[in-house]
Amino acid sequence: MLKTILVHVDQSVHAPARMRYAAALARAAGADLVGAAMFGVSRTVFPNGYSDPPGTLGAGYFQPLADHARLALARFKEIASEMQVRHEQRFVCDQADDGLGRLARFADLVVVSQDDPAESLPDMTVRLPEALILNSARPVIVVPRTDPAPWRGGKVLVAWDGSKEASFALSASLPLLRRSSEVIVVTLVTGTPDEDAFRTEQADLRHFLGRHHITPRMLIRSQHQDTGHDLLALADGNGCCLLVMGCFGHGRFRELCLGGASRTVLADARIPVLFAH
Repeated sequence: MLKTILVHVDQSVHAPARMRYAAALARAAGADLVGAAMFGVSRTVFPNGYSDPPGTLGAGYFQPLADHARLALARFKEIASEMQVRHEQRFVCDQADDGLGRLARFADLVVVSQDDPAESLPDMTVRLPEALILNSARPVIVVPRTDPAPWRGGKVLVAWDGSKEASFALSASLPLLRRSSEVIVVTLVTGTPDEDAFRTEQADLRHFLGRHHITPRMLIRSQHQDTGHDLLALADGNGCCLLVMGCFGHGRFRELCLGGASRTVLADARIPVLFAH
């Protein structure tokens, strides 16, 4: 059940589509929408919040950052009000990755945008989607830079490989799967799987979803290219509006590394993707 959805708020050209997508999710789920705009400076610099007096040297540098964040929050308020969802605005005195990661502890789902190489914003010192997927301990929906229409509950493709990460992603997506027009669960295979074990797992998966009032269409496909590109091709070929997948990765002192399929999907997806780590 989704009760709180957290969305990144900034002045990116992709922000309106991202906020509308998150607002549509919140409206469909009956959830509260929290829009968080980042100051863009680490909280270690201003542990008690930003408070430089007007006219000071510090204010000359930092006040524009605060003004930009508050302008972004004003736009968020307009969109959330227009889409008639309960919402809350948060000005966060921190960098985007750490600030959103901390707020994510008190949300059920986080919505951010895919990185856009053509756009460079002052608070994007790290790749935000990767940082949140690996460190927020919450599922993250990454809205592509194609700026898709808001969520309307179409077809969803769920990638299943039996891993812990895939299981977490499946569980995290249940509120959305119940509101989808069709749920397609795909397993990509290489070689010849153990037939008995494979059938048992597929039956267990179908029964699990059935208990949540979801009747999936199960697909088993041989891997053709690599996992990431195969999943994107299947999502496109089946007219899906959302891809759900678990992802592997490792965090090491601000140096992040996602697995190959996750990197491919994160870079090349043209539909929203729900990632869980």
